[in-house]
Amino acid sequence: MHFEGAYGQYENRILPVQGIDFRPRQVHELKPISHDRIISRRFPATPQPGDNTTPGPPRIAFSFGHPPSRIEGRCPGDRPRPATCYNLTRTGEDVVRLDFRFEEIDAIINARSLAIVGASGKPLKFGSLFTASQLAFGFSGPLYLVNPSEKEIMGHPCYPDLASLPEVPELVYIAIPAYRSLDILRECARLGVKGVVLLAAGFREMGDKGAQLEMEAVSIARNGGFRIIGPNCFGIYNPRNRLTLLPGHDFSGVPGEVAFISQSGGFSAQVARMAGDLGIHFSAVVSYGNGADLNEIDLLRYFDLDPATRVISAYLEGTSDGRGLFEVLKAAASRKDVVIWKVGKSESSRRAAASHTGSLAGATSLWEGLFRQCGVIEVSGVDELCDVLLALKHLGRRPGRRILISGGGGGLGAYAGDLAEAEGLEVPLLHGDAESRLRVILDYPGASVGNPLDIGTPLIHLPLFEAAMREAALNPTTDALVFDLALNFALGLAGEAGVEAVADVLIKVRRETGKPVILVAYSRALRLGDMAVEELSRRVRDKLLSGGVLVYPSMPRAMRALSLVNR
Repeated sequence: MHFEGAYGQYENRILPVQGIDFRPRQVHELKPISHDRIISRRFPATPQPGDNTTPGPPRIAFSFGHPPSRIEGRCPGDRPRPATCYNLTRTGEDVVRLDFRFEEIDAIINARSLAIVGASGKPLKFGSLFTASQLAFGFSGPLYLVNPSEKEIMGHPCYPDLASLPEVPELVYIAIPAYRSLDILRECARLGVKGVVLLAAGFREMGDKGAQLEMEAVSIARNGGFRIIGPNCFGIYNPRNRLTLLPGHDFSGVPGEVAFISQSGGFSAQVARMAGDLGIHFSAVVSYGNGADLNEIDLLRYFDLDPATRVISAYLEGTSDGRGLFEVLKAAASRKDVVIWKVGKSESSRRAAASHTGSLAGATSLWEGLFRQCGVIEVSGVDELCDVLLALKHLGRRPGRRILISGGGGGLGAYAGDLAEAEGLEVPLLHGDAESRLRVILDYPGASVGNPLDIGTPLIHLPLFEAAMREAALNPTTDALVFDLALNFALGLAGEAGVEAVADVLIKVRRETGKPVILVAYSRALRLGDMAVEELSRRVRDKLLSGGVLVYPSMPRAMRALSLVNR
Protein backbone atom coordinates (compact mmCIF):
# COMPACT_ATOMS: atom_id res chain seq x y z
CA MET A 1 0.00 0.00 0.00
CA HIS A 2 1.30 3.45 -0.88
CA PHE A 3 0.36 6.34 1.41
CA GLU A 4 0.56 9.91 0.21
CA GLY A 5 -0.13 13.34 1.65
CA ALA A 6 0.81 13.76 5.29
CA TYR A 7 3.63 11.23 5.13
CA GLY A 8 5.19 12.00 1.76
CA GLN A 9 5.28 14.06 -1.40
CA TYR A 10 8.11 16.40 -0.51
CA GLU A 11 9.67 18.79 -3.00
CA ASN A 12 13.38 18.59 -3.81
CA ARG A 13 14.97 20.97 -1.36
CA ILE A 14 17.44 21.22 1.49
CA LEU A 15 15.96 22.13 4.83
CA PRO A 16 17.81 23.24 7.96
CA VAL A 17 16.52 21.09 10.80
CA GLN A 18 17.10 21.15 14.54
CA GLY A 19 16.85 17.46 15.35
CA ILE A 20 15.65 16.05 18.61
CA ASP A 21 18.65 13.83 19.18
CA PHE A 22 21.20 15.26 16.80
CA ARG A 23 23.30 18.35 16.43
CA PRO A 24 21.89 20.83 13.86
CA ARG A 25 22.04 19.09 10.52
CA GLN A 26 20.94 19.28 6.91
CA VAL A 27 18.26 16.91 5.73
CA HIS A 28 17.96 16.28 2.00
CA GLU A 29 14.30 15.52 1.27
CA LEU A 30 13.52 13.96 -2.08
CA LYS A 31 10.13 13.55 -3.64
CA PRO A 32 9.21 9.87 -3.15
CA ILE A 33 8.78 7.67 -6.18
CA SER A 34 6.78 4.47 -6.31
CA HIS A 35 9.41 2.19 -4.81
CA ASP A 36 8.68 0.08 -1.77
CA ARG A 37 11.94 0.40 0.11
CA ILE A 38 13.89 3.38 1.35
CA ILE A 39 17.60 3.18 2.16
CA SER A 40 18.94 5.78 4.57
CA ARG A 41 22.69 6.37 4.62
CA ARG A 42 24.66 8.31 7.18
CA PHE A 43 27.48 10.31 5.62
CA PRO A 44 30.60 11.74 7.26
CA ALA A 45 30.59 15.42 8.16
CA THR A 46 32.49 16.58 5.07
CA PRO A 47 31.29 18.68 2.13
CA GLN A 48 29.72 16.86 -0.80
CA PRO A 49 30.04 17.99 -4.44
CA GLY A 50 27.69 20.87 -5.08
CA ASP A 51 26.95 21.21 -1.38
CA ASN A 52 27.19 24.73 0.01
CA THR A 53 27.48 23.61 3.61
CA THR A 54 30.64 23.65 5.68
CA PRO A 55 32.20 20.71 7.51
CA GLY A 56 30.84 20.02 10.96
CA PRO A 57 27.54 18.47 11.92
CA PRO A 58 26.45 15.12 10.50
CA ARG A 59 23.85 14.98 7.76
CA ILE A 60 21.33 12.40 6.68
CA ALA A 61 20.40 11.96 3.03
CA PHE A 62 17.57 9.83 1.73
CA SER A 63 17.80 7.88 -1.49
CA PHE A 64 15.24 5.55 -2.96
CA GLY A 65 16.35 2.13 -4.16
CA HIS A 66 14.55 -0.40 -6.27
CA PRO A 67 12.08 -2.53 -4.33
CA PRO A 68 13.49 -5.91 -3.39
CA SER A 69 11.52 -8.66 -5.06
CA ARG A 70 10.02 -11.35 -2.87
CA ILE A 71 10.28 -13.99 -5.59
CA GLU A 72 13.60 -13.26 -7.30
CA GLY A 73 17.03 -14.02 -5.91
CA ARG A 74 18.14 -15.95 -2.86
CA CYS A 75 19.97 -15.15 0.30
CA PRO A 76 21.69 -17.92 2.28
CA GLY A 77 19.00 -20.44 3.10
CA ASP A 78 16.49 -22.52 1.22
CA ARG A 79 13.62 -20.07 0.74
CA PRO A 80 13.12 -17.43 -1.99
CA ARG A 81 14.23 -14.09 -0.58
CA PRO A 82 14.40 -10.45 -1.55
CA ALA A 83 16.90 -9.85 -4.34
CA THR A 84 18.71 -7.38 -2.08
CA CYS A 85 20.48 -9.06 0.86
CA TYR A 86 21.12 -6.71 3.78
CA ASN A 87 24.20 -7.04 5.97
CA LEU A 88 24.00 -4.50 8.79
CA THR A 89 27.02 -3.63 10.89
CA ARG A 90 27.56 -1.57 14.01
CA THR A 91 29.46 1.14 12.15
CA GLY A 92 26.74 0.89 9.55
CA GLU A 93 27.63 3.04 6.56
CA ASP A 94 24.53 1.40 5.09
CA VAL A 95 21.78 1.62 7.71
CA VAL A 96 18.72 0.14 6.07
CA ARG A 97 15.38 1.59 7.09
CA LEU A 98 12.31 0.00 5.52
CA ASP A 99 9.41 2.20 4.54
CA PHE A 100 6.06 2.05 6.27
CA ARG A 101 3.58 -0.68 5.37
CA PHE A 102 0.31 -0.74 7.24
CA GLU A 103 -0.34 -4.38 6.37
CA GLU A 104 2.95 -5.60 7.84
CA ILE A 105 2.23 -4.08 11.25
CA ASP A 106 -1.44 -5.03 11.13
CA ALA A 107 -0.52 -8.68 10.54
CA ILE A 108 1.48 -8.60 13.79
CA ILE A 109 -0.94 -6.68 16.01
CA ASN A 110 -3.96 -8.60 14.71
CA ALA A 111 -2.14 -11.91 14.28
CA ARG A 112 -4.36 -14.92 13.63
CA SER A 113 -1.92 -17.55 14.94
CA LEU A 114 0.77 -17.41 17.61
CA ALA A 115 3.75 -19.48 18.74
CA ILE A 116 5.56 -18.90 22.04
CA VAL A 117 9.18 -20.05 21.82
CA GLY A 118 10.55 -20.63 25.30
CA ALA A 119 7.18 -21.47 26.80
CA SER A 120 7.60 -23.02 30.22
CA GLY A 121 5.64 -24.48 33.08
CA LYS A 122 8.30 -23.64 35.65
CA PRO A 123 7.34 -20.81 38.01
CA LEU A 124 9.36 -17.57 37.94
CA LYS A 125 10.56 -18.11 34.38
CA PHE A 126 9.54 -15.44 31.87
CA GLY A 127 8.32 -18.15 29.54
CA SER A 128 5.98 -19.42 32.24
CA LEU A 129 4.68 -15.97 33.10
CA PHE A 130 3.75 -15.04 29.55
CA THR A 131 2.40 -18.48 28.69
CA ALA A 132 0.08 -18.41 31.70
CA SER A 133 -1.08 -14.89 30.81
CA GLN A 134 -1.92 -15.82 27.23
CA LEU A 135 -3.64 -19.08 28.15
CA ALA A 136 -5.77 -17.28 30.74
CA PHE A 137 -6.67 -14.45 28.36
CA GLY A 138 -7.65 -16.90 25.63
CA PHE A 139 -6.09 -16.13 22.25
CA SER A 140 -8.71 -16.24 19.49
CA GLY A 141 -6.60 -18.30 17.05
CA PRO A 142 -4.27 -21.31 17.16
CA LEU A 143 -1.69 -21.04 19.97
CA TYR A 144 1.45 -23.20 19.85
CA LEU A 145 3.92 -23.70 22.69
CA VAL A 146 7.53 -24.44 21.71
CA ASN A 147 10.15 -25.91 24.04
CA PRO A 148 12.36 -28.92 23.16
CA SER A 149 12.58 -29.89 26.84
CA GLU A 150 8.83 -30.16 27.45
CA LYS A 151 6.08 -32.44 26.16
CA GLU A 152 3.19 -30.60 27.77
CA ILE A 153 2.83 -27.21 29.49
CA MET A 154 -0.20 -26.26 31.58
CA GLY A 155 -2.27 -28.94 29.92
CA HIS A 156 -1.32 -27.93 26.38
CA PRO A 157 0.93 -29.90 23.99
CA CYS A 158 4.44 -28.59 23.44
CA TYR A 159 6.49 -28.78 20.23
CA PRO A 160 10.29 -29.11 19.96
CA ASP A 161 10.72 -26.36 17.36
CA LEU A 162 8.85 -24.12 14.94
CA ALA A 163 9.35 -26.52 12.04
CA SER A 164 7.33 -29.16 13.92
CA LEU A 165 4.19 -27.02 14.12
CA PRO A 166 1.17 -28.01 12.00
CA GLU A 167 1.22 -24.57 10.35
CA VAL A 168 3.51 -21.56 10.03
CA PRO A 169 2.40 -19.10 12.73
CA GLU A 170 1.84 -15.49 11.73
CA LEU A 171 3.45 -14.23 14.95
CA VAL A 172 6.30 -15.76 16.95
CA TYR A 173 7.02 -14.63 20.51
CA ILE A 174 10.64 -15.39 21.45
CA ALA A 175 11.04 -15.67 25.23
CA ILE A 176 14.62 -16.98 25.44
CA PRO A 177 17.94 -15.20 26.16
CA ALA A 178 19.38 -12.80 23.60
CA TYR A 179 22.38 -14.95 22.63
CA ARG A 180 20.07 -17.85 21.66
CA SER A 181 17.48 -15.77 19.83
CA LEU A 182 19.34 -15.43 16.51
CA ASP A 183 18.94 -19.12 15.70
CA ILE A 184 15.19 -18.83 16.23
CA LEU A 185 15.10 -15.74 14.02
CA ARG A 186 16.84 -17.69 11.26
CA GLU A 187 14.24 -20.43 11.62
CA CYS A 188 11.49 -17.79 11.35
CA ALA A 189 13.12 -16.58 8.14
CA ARG A 190 13.24 -20.08 6.67
CA LEU A 191 9.59 -20.77 7.50
CA GLY A 192 8.20 -17.42 6.38
CA VAL A 193 6.58 -16.00 9.51
CA LYS A 194 5.15 -12.48 9.29
CA GLY A 195 6.29 -11.03 12.59
CA VAL A 196 8.38 -11.63 15.70
CA VAL A 197 8.23 -10.16 19.19
CA LEU A 198 11.67 -10.33 20.79
CA LEU A 199 11.40 -10.29 24.59
CA ALA A 200 15.03 -10.54 25.69
CA ALA A 201 17.19 -7.69 26.91
CA GLY A 202 20.93 -7.72 26.26
CA PHE A 203 21.02 -5.88 22.96
CA ARG A 204 21.83 -2.24 22.13
CA GLU A 205 21.21 -1.03 25.67
CA MET A 206 24.18 -3.15 26.84
CA GLY A 207 26.80 -1.45 24.67
CA ASP A 208 28.71 -2.22 21.47
CA LYS A 209 28.54 -6.00 21.71
CA GLY A 210 24.80 -5.93 22.28
CA ALA A 211 24.36 -3.37 19.50
CA GLN A 212 26.11 -5.72 17.06
CA LEU A 213 23.80 -8.55 18.15
CA GLU A 214 20.82 -6.26 17.53
CA MET A 215 22.12 -5.39 14.06
CA GLU A 216 22.40 -9.09 13.25
CA ALA A 217 18.83 -9.69 14.40
CA VAL A 218 17.51 -6.90 12.16
CA SER A 219 19.62 -8.16 9.24
CA ILE A 220 18.04 -11.63 9.57
CA ALA A 221 14.58 -10.06 9.61
CA ARG A 222 15.31 -7.91 6.56
CA ASN A 223 16.53 -10.86 4.53
CA GLY A 224 13.77 -13.11 5.84
CA GLY A 225 10.98 -10.72 4.93
CA PHE A 226 9.49 -10.33 8.41
CA ARG A 227 9.30 -7.50 10.97
CA ILE A 228 10.40 -7.36 14.61
CA ILE A 229 8.86 -5.70 17.66
CA GLY A 230 11.58 -5.27 20.26
CA PRO A 231 13.98 -6.45 21.46
CA ASN A 232 13.84 -5.74 25.20
CA CYS A 233 10.04 -5.54 25.32
CA PHE A 234 6.89 -7.36 26.42
CA GLY A 235 5.03 -7.04 23.14
CA ILE A 236 1.33 -6.69 22.37
CA TYR A 237 -1.97 -6.59 24.22
CA ASN A 238 -4.94 -6.60 21.85
CA PRO A 239 -8.46 -7.31 23.12
CA ARG A 240 -9.71 -7.63 19.53
CA ASN A 241 -7.97 -10.96 18.96
CA ARG A 242 -7.48 -11.81 22.67
CA LEU A 243 -3.72 -11.46 22.39
CA THR A 244 -1.76 -10.49 25.48
CA LEU A 245 1.99 -10.73 25.73
CA LEU A 246 1.94 -8.49 28.81
CA PRO A 247 2.41 -10.18 32.20
CA GLY A 248 -0.80 -10.75 34.12
CA HIS A 249 -4.18 -12.23 33.33
CA ASP A 250 -6.56 -9.51 34.54
CA PHE A 251 -6.54 -7.15 31.56
CA SER A 252 -9.86 -6.02 30.12
CA GLY A 253 -11.17 -8.11 27.27
CA VAL A 254 -13.30 -5.23 25.97
CA PRO A 255 -11.95 -3.59 22.78
CA GLY A 256 -11.78 0.19 22.83
CA GLU A 257 -10.56 3.26 20.98
CA VAL A 258 -7.30 4.07 22.79
CA ALA A 259 -3.88 2.92 21.57
CA PHE A 260 -0.82 3.01 23.82
CA ILE A 261 2.77 2.40 22.72
CA SER A 262 5.62 2.23 25.20
CA GLN A 263 9.36 1.81 25.27
CA SER A 264 8.88 0.46 28.79
CA GLY A 265 7.39 -2.98 29.23
CA GLY A 266 6.49 -2.33 32.85
CA PHE A 267 4.59 0.85 32.07
CA SER A 268 2.77 -0.82 29.18
CA ALA A 269 1.31 -3.34 31.63
CA GLN A 270 0.66 -0.72 34.32
CA VAL A 271 -1.18 1.67 32.00
CA ALA A 272 -3.22 -1.14 30.45
CA ARG A 273 -4.31 -2.32 33.89
CA MET A 274 -4.90 1.10 35.52
CA ALA A 275 -6.76 2.55 32.57
CA GLY A 276 -8.84 -0.61 32.23
CA ASP A 277 -9.92 -0.26 35.85
CA LEU A 278 -11.21 3.22 34.97
CA GLY A 279 -13.24 1.95 32.04
CA ILE A 280 -10.73 3.05 29.40
CA HIS A 281 -10.51 0.32 26.79
CA PHE A 282 -7.78 -0.20 24.22
CA SER A 283 -7.59 -0.90 20.53
CA ALA A 284 -4.09 -2.21 21.34
CA VAL A 285 -1.09 -1.69 23.62
CA VAL A 286 2.39 -2.25 22.19
CA SER A 287 5.58 -2.46 24.24
CA TYR A 288 8.36 -2.05 21.67
CA GLY A 289 11.52 -1.66 23.78
CA ASN A 290 14.59 -0.78 21.73
CA GLY A 291 12.60 -0.41 18.52
CA ALA A 292 15.39 -1.96 16.46
CA ASP A 293 13.05 -2.55 13.52
CA LEU A 294 9.52 -1.26 14.10
CA ASN A 295 9.88 1.85 16.23
CA GLU A 296 7.76 4.64 17.66
CA ILE A 297 7.36 6.35 14.28
CA ASP A 298 6.07 3.19 12.60
CA LEU A 299 3.65 2.44 15.42
CA LEU A 300 2.34 6.00 15.72
CA ARG A 301 1.72 6.05 11.99
CA TYR A 302 -0.04 2.69 12.16
CA PHE A 303 -2.45 3.82 14.87
CA ASP A 304 -3.06 7.10 13.06
CA LEU A 305 -4.33 5.04 10.13
CA ASP A 306 -6.06 2.40 12.25
CA PRO A 307 -9.83 3.01 12.03
CA ALA A 308 -10.40 1.38 15.43
CA THR A 309 -8.23 3.96 17.23
CA ARG A 310 -9.50 7.42 18.25
CA VAL A 311 -6.87 8.36 20.85
CA ILE A 312 -3.14 7.64 20.52
CA SER A 313 -0.97 7.66 23.64
CA ALA A 314 2.69 6.87 24.20
CA TYR A 315 5.52 6.57 26.70
CA LEU A 316 8.75 7.71 25.03
CA GLU A 317 12.32 7.74 26.24
CA GLY A 318 13.81 9.10 23.01
CA THR A 319 13.90 8.78 19.25
CA SER A 320 16.51 8.27 16.55
CA ASP A 321 14.66 10.42 14.01
CA GLY A 322 13.45 13.77 15.30
CA ARG A 323 12.18 14.98 11.93
CA GLY A 324 10.30 11.75 11.28
CA LEU A 325 8.70 11.89 14.72
CA PHE A 326 7.65 15.51 14.18
CA GLU A 327 5.98 14.66 10.88
CA VAL A 328 4.07 11.66 12.16
CA LEU A 329 2.90 13.46 15.33
CA LYS A 330 1.83 16.52 13.36
CA ALA A 331 -0.19 14.38 10.97
CA ALA A 332 -1.73 12.19 13.68
CA ALA A 333 -2.67 15.11 15.96
CA SER A 334 -4.51 16.79 13.09
CA ARG A 335 -6.95 13.87 13.06
CA LYS A 336 -6.88 12.26 16.49
CA ASP A 337 -6.11 13.11 20.10
CA VAL A 338 -2.46 12.34 20.87
CA VAL A 339 -1.10 12.11 24.42
CA ILE A 340 2.64 11.69 25.06
CA TRP A 341 4.51 10.95 28.28
CA LYS A 342 8.15 11.80 27.62
CA VAL A 343 10.86 11.02 30.16
CA GLY A 344 14.54 11.96 30.07
CA LYS A 345 14.32 15.59 31.19
CA SER A 346 16.92 15.31 33.94
CA GLU A 347 20.48 14.04 33.72
CA SER A 348 19.70 10.99 35.86
CA SER A 349 16.61 10.22 33.76
CA ARG A 350 18.65 10.47 30.54
CA ARG A 351 21.18 8.03 31.97
CA ALA A 352 18.37 5.64 32.90
CA ALA A 353 16.86 5.85 29.41
CA ALA A 354 20.22 5.11 27.79
CA SER A 355 20.78 2.03 29.95
CA HIS A 356 17.15 0.90 29.70
CA THR A 357 16.52 0.90 25.94
CA GLY A 358 19.64 2.56 24.54
CA SER A 359 17.63 5.72 23.78
CA LEU A 360 19.07 9.20 23.42
CA ALA A 361 16.64 11.36 25.35
CA GLY A 362 17.40 14.76 23.79
CA ALA A 363 17.05 18.32 25.07
CA THR A 364 13.91 19.08 27.08
CA SER A 365 13.22 22.38 25.31
CA LEU A 366 13.27 20.69 21.91
CA TRP A 367 10.79 18.04 22.98
CA GLU A 368 8.43 20.59 24.53
CA GLY A 369 8.59 22.70 21.39
CA LEU A 370 7.94 19.68 19.20
CA PHE A 371 4.84 18.67 21.18
CA ARG A 372 3.53 22.23 21.17
CA GLN A 373 3.92 22.61 17.41
CA CYS A 374 2.25 19.27 16.77
CA GLY A 375 -0.76 19.90 19.02
CA VAL A 376 0.10 16.96 21.26
CA ILE A 377 -0.98 16.77 24.92
CA GLU A 378 2.14 16.20 27.03
CA VAL A 379 1.74 14.51 30.42
CA SER A 380 4.25 13.89 33.18
CA GLY A 381 3.44 10.50 34.68
CA VAL A 382 1.27 7.41 34.67
CA ASP A 383 -1.45 8.97 36.87
CA GLU A 384 -1.61 12.09 34.71
CA LEU A 385 -1.74 9.97 31.56
CA CYS A 386 -4.71 7.98 32.85
CA ASP A 387 -6.39 11.17 34.12
CA VAL A 388 -6.16 12.74 30.66
CA LEU A 389 -7.35 9.58 28.89
CA LEU A 390 -10.33 9.55 31.25
CA ALA A 391 -11.13 13.20 30.50
CA LEU A 392 -10.82 12.64 26.76
CA LYS A 393 -13.22 9.71 26.96
CA HIS A 394 -15.93 11.63 28.82
CA LEU A 395 -15.32 15.24 27.74
CA GLY A 396 -13.43 15.11 24.46
CA ARG A 397 -10.85 17.72 23.47
CA ARG A 398 -11.31 21.36 24.53
CA PRO A 399 -14.65 21.10 26.37
CA GLY A 400 -14.26 24.63 27.77
CA ARG A 401 -12.19 26.39 30.42
CA ARG A 402 -14.98 27.94 32.49
CA ILE A 403 -15.68 25.86 35.58
CA LEU A 404 -18.07 26.17 38.48
CA ILE A 405 -16.66 24.86 41.75
CA SER A 406 -19.00 23.58 44.45
CA GLY A 407 -18.80 21.73 47.74
CA GLY A 408 -19.28 22.11 51.44
CA GLY A 409 -16.90 24.71 52.86
CA GLY A 410 -15.48 28.12 51.98
CA GLY A 411 -11.86 27.07 52.34
CA LEU A 412 -12.35 24.40 49.72
CA GLY A 413 -13.57 26.97 47.22
CA ALA A 414 -10.61 29.26 47.81
CA TYR A 415 -8.17 26.37 47.42
CA ALA A 416 -9.83 25.04 44.27
CA GLY A 417 -10.00 28.51 42.75
CA ASP A 418 -6.25 28.95 43.16
CA LEU A 419 -5.60 25.58 41.55
CA ALA A 420 -7.93 26.28 38.65
CA GLU A 421 -6.47 29.65 37.73
CA ALA A 422 -2.91 28.37 38.14
CA GLU A 423 -3.79 25.76 35.49
CA GLY A 424 -5.17 28.36 33.11
CA LEU A 425 -8.83 27.61 33.83
CA GLU A 426 -11.46 30.26 34.52
CA VAL A 427 -13.76 30.58 37.55
CA PRO A 428 -16.26 33.17 36.26
CA LEU A 429 -19.03 34.95 38.13
CA LEU A 430 -22.48 33.41 38.04
CA HIS A 431 -24.93 34.72 35.48
CA GLY A 432 -27.46 37.04 37.14
CA ASP A 433 -30.56 34.88 36.65
CA ALA A 434 -28.77 31.70 37.76
CA GLU A 435 -27.47 33.47 40.85
CA SER A 436 -30.98 34.64 41.77
CA ARG A 437 -32.43 31.15 41.45
CA LEU A 438 -29.60 29.63 43.51
CA ARG A 439 -30.20 32.17 46.31
CA VAL A 440 -33.78 30.96 46.54
CA ILE A 441 -32.74 27.29 46.61
CA LEU A 442 -29.89 27.70 49.12
CA ASP A 443 -31.71 30.03 51.52
CA TYR A 444 -30.30 28.66 54.77
CA PRO A 445 -27.42 29.49 57.17
CA GLY A 446 -23.95 28.42 56.03
CA ALA A 447 -24.62 28.53 52.30
CA SER A 448 -22.83 31.08 50.14
CA VAL A 449 -23.99 31.66 46.57
CA GLY A 450 -21.34 32.50 44.00
CA ASN A 451 -18.51 30.77 42.19
CA PRO A 452 -17.18 28.90 44.11
CA LEU A 453 -20.60 27.76 45.32
CA ASP A 454 -20.59 26.80 49.01
CA ILE A 455 -23.60 24.65 49.89
CA GLY A 456 -22.65 24.89 53.58
CA THR A 457 -22.29 21.20 54.33
CA PRO A 458 -21.18 18.24 52.23
CA LEU A 459 -24.70 16.79 52.24
CA ILE A 460 -27.99 18.66 52.27
CA HIS A 461 -31.59 17.66 51.73
CA LEU A 462 -31.53 15.78 48.40
CA PRO A 463 -34.20 17.81 46.55
CA LEU A 464 -32.31 21.01 47.38
CA PHE A 465 -29.00 19.45 46.36
CA GLU A 466 -30.40 18.28 43.03
CA ALA A 467 -31.96 21.67 42.29
CA ALA A 468 -28.75 23.51 43.17
CA MET A 469 -26.54 21.24 41.05
CA ARG A 470 -28.90 21.54 38.09
CA GLU A 471 -28.88 25.35 38.27
CA ALA A 472 -25.10 25.37 38.69
CA ALA A 473 -24.64 23.22 35.60
CA LEU A 474 -27.16 25.17 33.50
CA ASN A 475 -25.57 28.50 34.45
CA PRO A 476 -24.55 30.09 31.10
CA THR A 477 -20.99 30.74 32.28
CA THR A 478 -20.45 27.09 33.27
CA ASP A 479 -18.57 24.80 30.86
CA ALA A 480 -18.02 22.13 33.54
CA LEU A 481 -19.27 21.57 37.09
CA VAL A 482 -16.73 20.37 39.67
CA PHE A 483 -18.14 19.07 42.97
CA ASP A 484 -15.98 18.15 45.94
CA LEU A 485 -17.02 15.47 48.43
CA ALA A 486 -15.05 14.27 51.46
CA LEU A 487 -16.13 10.64 51.48
CA ASN A 488 -15.15 9.76 55.03
CA PHE A 489 -17.12 12.72 56.41
CA ALA A 490 -20.09 12.06 54.13
CA LEU A 491 -20.13 8.37 55.06
CA GLY A 492 -20.27 9.19 58.76
CA LEU A 493 -22.96 11.82 58.22
CA ALA A 494 -25.33 10.09 55.80
CA GLY A 495 -24.15 6.49 55.52
CA GLU A 496 -23.54 4.55 52.33
CA ALA A 497 -27.09 5.16 51.10
CA GLY A 498 -26.63 8.91 51.38
CA VAL A 499 -23.38 8.87 49.42
CA GLU A 500 -24.94 6.65 46.75
CA ALA A 501 -27.82 9.12 46.49
CA VAL A 502 -25.38 11.98 45.85
CA ALA A 503 -23.86 9.92 43.03
CA ASP A 504 -27.32 9.36 41.55
CA VAL A 505 -28.01 13.10 41.56
CA LEU A 506 -24.74 13.93 39.80
CA ILE A 507 -25.43 11.32 37.11
CA LYS A 508 -28.93 12.73 36.63
CA VAL A 509 -27.63 16.29 36.32
CA ARG A 510 -25.03 15.17 33.78
CA ARG A 511 -27.65 13.44 31.64
CA GLU A 512 -30.32 16.13 31.87
CA THR A 513 -28.12 19.18 31.32
CA GLY A 514 -25.51 17.71 28.96
CA LYS A 515 -22.83 19.62 30.88
CA PRO A 516 -19.67 17.85 32.05
CA VAL A 517 -19.77 16.94 35.75
CA ILE A 518 -16.66 16.04 37.74
CA LEU A 519 -16.64 14.64 41.27
CA VAL A 520 -13.52 15.10 43.36
CA ALA A 521 -13.91 12.23 45.82
CA TYR A 522 -11.49 12.71 48.66
CA SER A 523 -11.18 9.55 50.73
CA ARG A 524 -9.27 10.48 53.86
CA ALA A 525 -8.86 6.83 54.84
CA LEU A 526 -5.50 6.57 56.56
CA ARG A 527 -6.30 4.04 59.29
CA LEU A 528 -6.79 0.30 58.95
CA GLY A 529 -10.31 0.73 60.28
CA ASP A 530 -11.17 3.03 57.38
CA MET A 531 -11.30 0.30 54.73
CA ALA A 532 -15.06 0.80 54.40
CA VAL A 533 -14.32 4.26 52.99
CA GLU A 534 -12.00 2.77 50.37
CA GLU A 535 -14.55 0.17 49.35
CA LEU A 536 -17.24 2.84 49.08
CA SER A 537 -14.89 5.05 47.06
CA ARG A 538 -14.34 2.35 44.44
CA ARG A 539 -18.01 1.42 44.24
CA VAL A 540 -19.13 5.03 43.84
CA ARG A 541 -16.35 5.70 41.32
CA ASP A 542 -17.42 2.82 39.10
CA LYS A 543 -21.06 3.89 39.31
CA LEU A 544 -20.29 7.50 38.39
CA LEU A 545 -17.95 6.63 35.53
CA SER A 546 -20.55 4.32 34.01
CA GLY A 547 -22.99 7.24 34.25
CA GLY A 548 -20.66 9.65 32.45
CA VAL A 549 -19.42 11.55 35.51
CA LEU A 550 -15.66 11.91 35.85
CA VAL A 551 -14.11 11.02 39.21
CA TYR A 552 -10.72 12.17 40.45
CA PRO A 553 -9.14 11.48 43.85
CA SER A 554 -7.90 15.04 44.42
CA MET A 555 -8.59 18.59 43.31
CA PRO A 556 -5.09 19.14 41.84
CA ARG A 557 -5.45 16.09 39.59
CA ALA A 558 -8.92 17.16 38.46
CA MET A 559 -7.78 20.69 37.59
CA ARG A 560 -4.68 19.44 35.83
CA ALA A 561 -6.63 17.02 33.65
CA LEU A 562 -9.19 19.69 32.72
CA SER A 563 -6.39 22.08 31.86
CA LEU A 564 -4.53 19.59 29.66
CA VAL A 565 -7.53 18.57 27.56
CA ASN A 566 -8.30 22.26 26.96
CA ARG A 567 -4.88 23.00 25.43
